[in-house]
Amino acid sequence: MFIKGNKCAKGNKPNKTSFKKGQIPWNKNIKGIHYSPETEFKKGQKGINWQPVGTINCRIDKGNKQRQWIKIEEPNIWIEYAKFVWIKNNGKIPKGYLIHHIDNNSMNDDINNLALLTRKAHFEIHNIGELGRKARELKQEYIDMAEKRIKKIPETLF
Repeated sequence: MFIKGNKCAKGNKPNKTSFKKGQIPWNKNIKGIHYSPETEFKKGQKGINWQPVGTINCRIDKGNKQRQWIKIEEPNIWIEYAKFVWIKNNGKIPKGYLIHHIDNNSMNDDINNLALLTRKAHFEIHNIGELGRKARELKQEYIDMAEKRIKKIPETLF
C-alpha cells in the first residue's frame, strides 16, 4: 500500500511555518540570480584540497601505522608509495602477493627495504613469528599448570 501525498497530516491544522493556500514562495521567478558571484564555485575550478599528480602524503592505516601514498592519476587515484616504488623498479605485483617492509618501518620505502611476499608468508612473518611463539608458550604454561593441579588431587577421588 502506498500513501499518496501527506496523508499523515490530513485533518490536522497546518503548523506556523507551512505554506498557506495562495501564498507565494520568496524565491519564485528568481532562478539564475546570483547574490554573491565573487564567492560562488566557478565552472572548472579545482577544489581547495586538490593536489597535483606526484604528490606524496602520509596517512594512518587501520593498524595505526603511518604510510606514504602517492597520487598517480587524476581525478583522485592514489596508491601506497611502497607499491609505486616496487612497480617502478620491478614491474607489476602478481595477484596474491604484497609488499613487505623488511625493517618493519612502514615509512621507509627504499627499494632495498622492500620485499615481495605471498600473503601466507607475510602472515607467518608477522603473526606466527612473534605472536604465535607467545601463544604456544602460554598454552604450554596452561598445560603444565593443569597437570600440576591433577597431581594434587587425592587418588581416592578416582
